[in-house]
Amino acid sequence: MRAASTERGSALTEAAIIFPILMLTLWWSIAMTDVMVLKLKAAEALRYALWETTVFKPPSQINSEVNAKFVDLRSPRDENVNYTGLLMYPLSRDMLWSATVTDANPVSIGGSMGDVPPAPPGIGIIGQVISWITGALSTVVDGQAKIWRFNTNGMATARVTLVHARHDEEASPILKGGNLLGDKGGNGSDLDHNEEMTNWTFQAPLPSHRPMQLIFDTWKAWPKPSAYTRDGADTDVATAPAQTYPEVERQVSKQVDKILFFGINNLPFFADLRNLVSKITGAGVTQDMMGGFLPDVFSAERMDDMNKRGPITILPPERATESWVPKTCEIAGSSTPCPNQRVGDVTGTSEQFLDHKGSIGDRVDRTRYTIPYKINTDYWSATGGIDHDGLAAARTAKIPAKYATQNEYVNTFNCRGHYFAGSQRAQETDNGKRYPARCQ
Repeated sequence: MRAASTERGSALTEAAIIFPILMLTLWWSIAMTDVMVLKLKAAEALRYALWETTVFKPPSQINSEVNAKFVDLRSPRDENVNYTGLLMYPLSRDMLWSATVTDANPVSIGGSMGDVPPAPPGIGIIGQVISWITGALSTVVDGQAKIWRFNTNGMATARVTLVHARHDEEASPILKGGNLLGDKGGNGSDLDHNEEMTNWTFQAPLPSHRPMQLIFDTWKAWPKPSAYTRDGADTDVATAPAQTYPEVERQVSKQVDKILFFGINNLPFFADLRNLVSKITGAGVTQDMMGGFLPDVFSAERMDDMNKRGPITILPPERATESWVPKTCEIAGSSTPCPNQRVGDVTGTSEQFLDHKGSIGDRVDRTRYTIPYKINTDYWSATGGIDHDGLAAARTAKIPAKYATQNEYVNTFNCRGHYFAGSQRAQETDNGKRYPARCQ
């Protein structure tokens, strides 16, 4: 009896010693898990802040979004729940994030002479001269980019700070303090947490590391805030996606205008030359001879802008059946469904003919598809393609359908879908529904 009683006493003594240690290990393991979660969320917030610069959001807006979206640790989601899911920092109200973003850092395009690798040995004096010239030219690229008004401020840097994660001792179920067993005269804080854990803060990346960097495109053809636009293009960021085609034409027109003919098109004498050419091409005799009003070859304006016509034009290859695909063009000042055929000023979605005043004969010249793999150009069945007696009737023959619209290029496009996304239905996983029957 005495041996059994002694063993039970030993087990209770061991349990009394080991159990607090196990509990302490468990609680601190949970605490360290919470710390790791916060570090992971800081990395997510950092990537979010950096990527948001690519859509030209101001730094103040990015900072507000980071704090609003990550305060409940639900990643970049607008859930805004009251609890974080942590045991040490359970309340969202006790979390505060901050994102420091700089989105106007210049990027060197050409580099410096020091960035050019040295010429390999044994190439001779000519090779060394070529290497030196290459290095010298690379150093002037950045200067020329500024002259041509390229926006080279395309590098963003970001750093995210967990301003504070407060430890609410009334709400958190762990690390509330207390004395070790047998420490009756203690102050009640033997098992309490470190003061730094009460209000924890840190940065990502660490202060000793450089901020995360991302180079993005400030020259893309879509409206951007005025801070990113130096070419005079529209800056209305609320432009509807339905206006994709005319808006891209306008953006490209302004960008190309700054570098056209190495920028000399902005000089006064060049403007006089353009006006002279415009008067010649705009004359009635010239229009009769050419079959219409020609674009200004020295201009970078839109072709469908009838006041200042240039060579810039974008037409979709095919009218999409999906409702969300942009299909609006702006032609001669009017918004219209985009055509997919064009010849001069004549556009449409079906084959149209030019009259004999604008061509070499009636029904000889017709609109062509804007995509190269659909053909609607008839064969000329006689030399010249017209009746030489009356110069009125066309002598042409239809091109076989297998060459015109039933070739493999057309079939491939029809199976791929618009934008060549590999599918004609978004988010459809069933191949039987995802692709047309002829493509399966």
